[in-house]
Amino acid sequence: MEEIFKLIIEKNPGLINIILTGVFLPLGILWLTNRHSRKLKETEKNVELKYKSKDDIREQEKRVYSSLSKILFDVQQLHVSLSGTCVDTSCIENGLKKFDSSISKCHDDIANNMLYLSSEAINLIYQFYNIIGQLKIQLQELDKRKEYEMANVIVYYSSQELADSLIDIQDLFISQRSDLKVQFDRTKQKMMRYCCGQTPPPALKEKYETLKSAMLAQQLI
Repeated sequence: MEEIFKLIIEKNPGLINIILTGVFLPLGILWLTNRHSRKLKETEKNVELKYKSKDDIREQEKRVYSSLSKILFDVQQLHVSLSGTCVDTSCIENGLKKFDSSISKCHDDIANNMLYLSSEAINLIYQFYNIIGQLKIQLQELDKRKEYEMANVIVYYSSQELADSLIDIQDLFISQRSDLKVQFDRTKQKMMRYCCGQTPPPALKEKYETLKSAMLAQQLI
């Protein structure tokens, strides 16, 4: 193969120039252009962020926090809907449909107001959404297993994780504003953590832990 290649080059001495100028050079120019474009966009965003007014950024933070709080409230309503009536084959499905419909506007508001948030804030928001995603997956798995009586238990423990995540976001937003003097005490956010009522009985908590482990193992298969 090597000898054939050498023979082709010997008979066509201009072939290498054609390959270099016709293939590699355009590819190199394209790579440099894309790299320059990415750098330019990053620079534009940094400059825009630098001169963006504090009031505008704070307004975005307020909108995001408000939408996340609304989602937590909808989780509370989901817990209520699954607490007394989840005894048939459609309760979880109907509850999730109503939940998704209610929080759809929140998704749009959050997405439209994340541009100037810090990387740490964005990570926390995605952590919040990851908990929501896991909650929905676990409820769907309960539906398949016909474990309807455990639906509100799953929502209860997920709501505590969501409340903790929301408190982290609130704490971060306040800490990033040196000009904002607010008395913030994480230990006094108990009502947010217990938005879904009383802790389930020990027997249900034990069953929840067993089910959660089984469902997580199922996701890894």
